[in-house]
Amino acid sequence: MKRLFQSLLAAIVLVGFTAVAQAEKPKVALIMKTLSNEYFIAMKDGADKAAKEQNIDLIVQVAEKENSTEELVSLVENMIASKIDAIVVTPNDSHAFVSVFKDAEKAGIPIIDLDVELDKTSAQSAGLTYYYVGVNNFDGGYKSAKRLADELGGKGKVVILEGIPGVDNGEQRKAGAMKAFSEAPGIEVVASQTANWETEQALNVMTNILTANPDINGVFAANDNMAIGAITAIENAGMEGKILVSGYDALPLALQYIKEGKMLNTIDQGPAAQAAKGLEFAVKRINKEEVPERFYQDLIVIDKSNVK
Repeated sequence: MKRLFQSLLAAIVLVGFTAVAQAEKPKVALIMKTLSNEYFIAMKDGADKAAKEQNIDLIVQVAEKENSTEELVSLVENMIASKIDAIVVTPNDSHAFVSVFKDAEKAGIPIIDLDVELDKTSAQSAGLTYYYVGVNNFDGGYKSAKRLADELGGKGKVVILEGIPGVDNGEQRKAGAMKAFSEAPGIEVVASQTANWETEQALNVMTNILTANPDINGVFAANDNMAIGAITAIENAGMEGKILVSGYDALPLALQYIKEGKMLNTIDQGPAAQAAKGLEFAVKRINKEEVPERFYQDLIVIDKSNVK
């Protein structure tokens, strides 16, 4: 009888410990602007893996379209209203998310900015202190375009395919590319237009640019989706092998194009590692631990020399 009582007591204690552990498991929302390309799929996969390793109850929600700002803001607002423990979000607008970040701050809910940095001036005006995990997009744009300029021997006509206007990551990559091109006096930027991160738009934009500028030598695309669209336009014009293309994101098809010689280089910015660090910072903020306001993931230029 005594042994039975001890066994029951041990079972009750075990159940109690399990209940406490479950209660203490932090609930974190990952709000993503898209899962329409491999970069963000890799980011989600990294978050899923990190959540298991860090014992996090992860809730993932995704906007219907990458540029659906109102929907994405609404998803964040819903998580704030649900009193979730923390939020990690990939903004699609550097200005529009400042107010909802401020709402999270007022509600006492830690929120981590992942991938696209908020506008510093807007954040400062709102009195917002926020935490960013991502990359130095200016540096990435510079490195990718510098590789292109070097391959062209510092001379030639080039095109820039931009991201969504006004969004920090696209603007910074463009600025970095412009700096790299300005350092080579023989490089002339003959066109700089947005294709809003999309392959089909890049195909159309690049087709029109080629019609007006058939003598261009290189293209810097602010992401690989646009680089892939540009390559298709170049092939459709019968100009393959005549125009070098640099991209950004290290998507699988871009890596394959580098191996095949269709594309010069891309930038690997470690999306899975970014997501894992974002969750780590979220949990630390839940526990009132200090984290740096800016964490930059290392960037790697990938070309034919290291693509394998």
